[in-house]
Amino acid sequence: MMTTEDKKKALTTPSSVFKHPAEVVDSRDLDRVEKTNILKQWELDARLLQVAAEEGMGGGEHSLFADVKKAQQRLDVDPLVQDGAPTKLGP
Repeated sequence: MMTTEDKKKALTTPSSVFKHPAEVVDSRDLDRVEKTNILKQWELDARLLQVAAEEGMGGGEHSLFADVKKAQQRLDVDPLVQDGAPTKLGP
């Protein structure tokens, strides 16, 4: 069972609570809105990691971008709306 603190942590840093995006989708402790928000944050984190890696500032972390997109498709999550900054073909 996830605590309220774990949920808050997952909303800001999903990889600190879950090892893989599919775990978010499969979680019985989260409702659809929470899952959607966590996966959108994870997508943003993955995009930022890709940008950092391309600029030579990556720390060797593996991007889970493709896995995040697959998890979002399973939930039928709308893609992030582009309104500036990060990039790597997205917000």
